[in-house]
Amino acid sequence: MYEDDGVEKFFKQIEDITLAIQSLSKNQLDVNALYTEVMKIKGFDEITLGEAFDHLVQNEMLAKTFMAKNANLRKIWVQNFVNQHYYRPVC
Repeated sequence: MYEDDGVEKFFKQIEDITLAIQSLSKNQLDVNALYTEVMKIKGFDEITLGEAFDHLVQNEMLAKTFMAKNANLRKIWVQNFVNQHYYRPVC
């Protein structure tokens, strides 16, 4: 009877570990999906989108919020990124 309690505790620990691993994996940034979403934004050249992607990868929380946005808000985010990070002299 005591052995059954030990086995139950063991399986409960395995279940807890499995749930913890699943939780961590759900919270990880999918870099390939991020790249795909950044590169499909229209109106920007490949180099600019690449720079935006690199910036997002370096800022994981920012990347996660970017991925949660719809296509229009993503495009606005990239435009804001360009406005903040690229110097364009006024002629």
